[in-house]
Amino acid sequence: MHSLSDVEVDFIESDLKSRGIVSEDLRDNLLDHICCIIENEKREETDFYEYYDRILPRFFKKELSEIQTETDNLLKFKNFYIMKKILNYSGAATVVLTILGALFKSFHLPGAGILIILGGFSFSIIYLPLLIILKLKDEESKIDKLVQSFGLILAIFLTAGVLFKIMHWPYANNLMFYSTLLFTFIFVPVYFITRFRNPEKKFNTAVNSVLMIAVGGIFYSMFDMSYSKKYEQLMVANHIYIHENAEKLRNSNKRLLQNEATNSEAQNFHQLSQELNNSIEEMVKKISESNSTRDVLQFVNSMDEKVNSYNIQVAELNIQELSAIEIKPFKRLNEVNSELAINVLSRTQQQIAVNENCYLTNLLAQK
Repeated sequence: MHSLSDVEVDFIESDLKSRGIVSEDLRDNLLDHICCIIENEKREETDFYEYYDRILPRFFKKELSEIQTETDNLLKFKNFYIMKKILNYSGAATVVLTILGALFKSFHLPGAGILIILGGFSFSIIYLPLLIILKLKDEESKIDKLVQSFGLILAIFLTAGVLFKIMHWPYANNLMFYSTLLFTFIFVPVYFITRFRNPEKKFNTAVNSVLMIAVGGIFYSMFDMSYSKKYEQLMVANHIYIHENAEKLRNSNKRLLQNEATNSEAQNFHQLSQELNNSIEEMVKKISESNSTRDVLQFVNSMDEKVNSYNIQVAELNIQELSAIEIKPFKRLNEVNSELAINVLSRTQQQIAVNENCYLTNLLAQK
């Protein structure tokens, strides 16, 4: 059994401090453990300093300061280990669910949507928020913490946007576009400026910035606000086709209506159909003139009463072939481009003409 001298004890204490053990209580506990090991295991003929270097790696994986970091995390954040476990589990769940969801969607298998939603939820609602909290607890400067947290928040919105896009939910484009815009043109420059001045982080910062700019730039290039000429031509052709068919139906309805000149119910339904069709025509004209759907909602709000009156009449007629007109798609026209909005309105006009035609032919069949 080796008895440690005061000089050897002082050396151990000084060495622990130089290796990053700054907490006095932790340093005393480590000192006590190391002294006990040396006194119980060291042979007298073995050199003290050589033996000390040999047993010290028992307390760490890479460096001794890991113990100090872990202790600080436990003191600052009591649930640190629990959150790290949840972080690991949620990360693994995200990978598994996302890959399975992608495979299921590629092969059109049932359950793909649920897997993708669960994977996106695990990543954006559990994994990334936990990562932000843990980042705020590390030893980096406050500026670095805030910058990285801002980047992770943008990642949450971007992930949500991608998930919304896959599931065809509203506001997907807005979430993806603005989060990509902020990430590429604000977060990355701020990240580069705040970290590049640190010599130790200079190389990694430059590499990370180039990668993020490349990814963000490629992602941003996907959000071209304009549309290809071929796409516009197809949309216009589709609108013309639908409009011409609706016009033919309306002309046919006028001829059929002549046989129902004394039928007040038929005349009333025709009047409601005409008023609703005229209101939609005004919206189409406004969108075509401005080439924008920005002001379309002011027309939609004024159509509520007309649509309700029309749908009440459709319900009262109690004819299976007739379909009610939904106002909900109109209230989302400002979220789409002008060509798509006009096509939605044209399909509604066509449905109105089809309803009236079904009603009038039904009257004719009863005679």
